[in-house]
Amino acid sequence: MTGLDCRVVVPEREVDVAFTVPQGQTLALLGANGAGKSTVLDALAGWLRPESGHATLGTEVLFDGGTWVPARHRRVGYLAQDARLFPHLSAEANVAYGLDRAGVVGRSARRRVARQWLERVGVGHLAGRRPHQLSGGQAQRTAIARVLASDPRLVLLDEPLSSLDAQVVPQVRALLAEVLTGRTTVLVTHHAADAEALAHSTHRIARADPVRPPTG
Repeated sequence: MTGLDCRVVVPEREVDVAFTVPQGQTLALLGANGAGKSTVLDALAGWLRPESGHATLGTEVLFDGGTWVPARHRRVGYLAQDARLFPHLSAEANVAYGLDRAGVVGRSARRRVARQWLERVGVGHLAGRRPHQLSGGQAQRTAIARVLASDPRLVLLDEPLSSLDAQVVPQVRALLAEVLTGRTTVLVTHHAADAEALAHSTHRIARADPVRPPTG
């Protein structure tokens, strides 16, 4: 069974992290602030180029010593703790924005698929609203729809529930558990309840020893 195999080395951030995720499963990355969890996600997303290491997703090399696939070509979905929706677009248009990556072409097709995903996450009735008209939970549901509608091969979650009001966290956590089924996922979280509900396994990381210049 293929999945994700990676090692991310960023000496200036004292990061040296390696792990594997079986295809279709979720791994929770745990560790103290500054241990490098978000750095790992940035490298997997293509937003940061590590000094060394590798990442292979199935048979595709995302990066290694001689290969670097740009972020826009990786089919990686990134869900941050803040929804980060485009403020000038409606919820429907936010979800439709990245559908070309999933091979959905044509305005009517993109609208149809976007509406289907909004319905699936429980905010279909809010399709015409802009982000400032949504609650935190509604915005995060819209962000979940936007990430998954693009049919990513790898999903990255960076504390996706930490900015939500406590009363909506169980609902959104249950939604994530449902829609992530069968998707290879890396979850960064400080909350044991999130790891227990969403992850098949965990990997705890600590700061690497600082890389010091040679002496003598």
